[in-house]
Amino acid sequence: MQNYIDEALKEFKSIFSRQSSWLLFCAIIIGFMGSTEMIGVTSLCRFWMVNEAGYHRLLHFFRSKAFSYRDLLNVWQKWVVRQGNAFEVSGRKVLLGDHTAAVKDRRRMPGVVSMHESSETQSKPDYFRGQCWGAIGLLIGSLSNCFCCPLQLEIQQGWEAVEIRSKAA
Repeated sequence: MQNYIDEALKEFKSIFSRQSSWLLFCAIIIGFMGSTEMIGVTSLCRFWMVNEAGYHRLLHFFRSKAFSYRDLLNVWQKWVVRQGNAFEVSGRKVLLGDHTAAVKDRRRMPGVVSMHESSETQSKPDYFRGQCWGAIGLLIGSLSNCFCCPLQLEIQQGWEAVEIRSKAA
């Protein structure tokens, strides 16, 4: 298993401009795999026993120009398809897509917009603040034992407001 993970991580080395950035990427991936909780960067800090300064370094990595998100996404998608585990129907791979709205209380989070609640339940408000996420994944395995491996997950609404504000600044 260790060799498999090592070979998989080496696939991503070419998209990083510096060796240290790639090593930090590897530490983040291993931290996500080994962490017992998934609450973001805090989970990584607990897994690696990192202090507050390390927390801020990890946050900086996710905003770093040492790699391109699009290049990372491209390498990930190609790597997943190359594994050869995709479920096929009539010789075509099966992709699954979905979206969800996530309620967010923070005011300065990226992509947070006012959204209309379409539920007919009276206990929910008509509008809420949140993010609209869209996902696409590749179905892998067999028909009796399948799994959707995520290929891309991104915020679908709200970026226009973020881009307008950043251009005005």
